[in-house]
Amino acid sequence: MDTLVNVRTFLAAARLGSFAAAARSLSVAPSVVSKRIGQLEEEFEAQLFHRTTRNLQLTVDGGRLLPKCQKLLSEFDDLRDVERKDVVQGHLRIDAPGTVTSRILGPIFCDFLVRYPRIDMDLRLIDRLDNPIERGCDLSIGTRPSTFEQIHDVPLMPYPCATYASKAYVEKFGAPQTPPDLAKHSCLVSLLYGTVWHFYGSLGDLAVNVRPRLSVNDTIVLREAVRRDLGIAVLPSSLAESDVRAGKLLRLLPDWRPPPLWLKAWVPTQRSVKPSVQALLDFLRSRLPAVGQPGGTYFAGELTPRDGEAPA
Repeated sequence: MDTLVNVRTFLAAARLGSFAAAARSLSVAPSVVSKRIGQLEEEFEAQLFHRTTRNLQLTVDGGRLLPKCQKLLSEFDDLRDVERKDVVQGHLRIDAPGTVTSRILGPIFCDFLVRYPRIDMDLRLIDRLDNPIERGCDLSIGTRPSTFEQIHDVPLMPYPCATYASKAYVEKFGAPQTPPDLAKHSCLVSLLYGTVWHFYGSLGDLAVNVRPRLSVNDTIVLREAVRRDLGIAVLPSSLAESDVRAGKLLRLLPDWRPPPLWLKAWVPTQRSVKPSVQALLDFLRSRLPAVGQPGGTYFAGELTPRDGEAPA
């Protein structure tokens, strides 16, 4: 059991990049973390970290052992969960996008922990989609369409987006009438759509290469750039529609829509049978809005589709 505690400490230090941060996450003193890592290095007969006063880096041996330790701990936690199938318990490791989590998922995760007091959660905010198996996750949440082998793709809720610019930008540079007009404008780019923007409309589908004035992996920063008249961006409607109602932003290209996105969970096949994973998925689906609900809203009431209108 001491070895498993040491392995858990090693993974925390590798993930957080310092003994002090690992100690805070584990509620122990930094000296305890250092002692546990030393014990593990002695047991493995290998140095796991390069230690300096400024940072902590995995050695070659540490990097080689990291995925094996992740698998070991994951399998142990799975075994522990199975021991009491009638009680939802155990440790959940989740990757989720920062903006969506801070605005939507965070309160739901907190309510889930209140509902299931025997669950411990390791929630990591990450805005790129990595294979949850390689990350040692029970599930990953994101909006990008990519998926992986041996992964269950679980849709959670629609994630409507549209094209926006500030009122001042449009007054100065004009509004694009069709997607090809975007090539003449300053565009602000996020990871959701990249530099090739796809649109669909009554005349068919179009793909446009845009010139990025700004590329950023955070949609809050992207919205701020649009607010400050820097250019045109495809934004989640949940972030932009309140500014549209306030007259600060304009929704552009009403006859052309970006491809619809969904907020999804990616669950490794071997983790999908865990009671804690199933409980979390059920809880998320019960709390997140479903598409097409009469009178329903998206993103906690921030965007309500007009009668007869599909979500952006």
